[in-house]
Amino acid sequence: MAQKNIYVVVLSLVIWGFPFSAFAQSIKDMRINEIQVHNTNGLRDDYGQLVGWIEIFNTGYNKVDIAGCVLKVNGKEYRIPKGDPNTVVATRGYCLFYAGGDPNRGTFYTNFTLDNTDFIELYDVDGLLIDSFRFNPAEMKENISYGWFEDKDGVKKRMSLPATTPGSSNETEEKIARAELFRQADPVGIVLTITSIFVVACSLVVLFFIFKILGVLQMKRAHKKAEVAKAEKKVKTPVNVSQTGLIKNDELVAIAIALYKYSQELHYIEATVLTINRAAKVYSPWSSKIYSLTQLPNKK
Repeated sequence: MAQKNIYVVVLSLVIWGFPFSAFAQSIKDMRINEIQVHNTNGLRDDYGQLVGWIEIFNTGYNKVDIAGCVLKVNGKEYRIPKGDPNTVVATRGYCLFYAGGDPNRGTFYTNFTLDNTDFIELYDVDGLLIDSFRFNPAEMKENISYGWFEDKDGVKKRMSLPATTPGSSNETEEKIARAELFRQADPVGIVLTITSIFVVACSLVVLFFIFKILGVLQMKRAHKKAEVAKAEKKVKTPVNVSQTGLIKNDELVAIAIALYKYSQELHYIEATVLTINRAAKVYSPWSSKIYSLTQLPNKK
């Protein structure tokens, strides 16, 4: 019973702890994706102002609430307020923060600017570093954003982006998927069919040899066990009366069975014996006629 209670407690802790672990793991998926330091003719905030901005991207596949996280720039910290539903970043979604130095304008307005700095850091609620974004201020040109980009060789790196993309993917060029490239190379599907047949045939051959080897090993193991049992049987010698002066085991068994049968037969015989003794007198009060009501009562 105690062991069952322990299992229940452990299972409850796992169930209750899973959402928190999933939340912590999702926070780590957040990444500073794109920034713009000098914004003179680009994105305007909700107040129509041209200020620098920071884009945060959720690389995971869970919704993440970044409320309570901290953005750090030049020793200044901006803790993202709680209670705003817009701080929940959707799956593979984006979130923009305007670096205008006026946090009174709303949740997504920081208390710092991006002037005279070369790094931005994002911390979680517990003060653990999630992501850092370092850049060279000399490379920050007007109305040109800086962020992660995948070059032609498939290598992702931070660089000046060919287009400013706040709130969307930095990849502006259309890319052909590998499946489409394969379809163009094999429009009929002959190569795909031959490849599939070859893979299936190779898999079946490999499985055949695996099961064949396992069968041989099992047979050898069974034969080995049989030989060991046979050898042990030969080593054991039966008890001999002439050598030890004792009764053999099979004789003891026969005697025990005989005694058991004898005791059962005695019990059955006693249960079926009837003892009948003749009465000394034929007369019995039960058959006496003097006790009957055939005699008329006396009249006075």
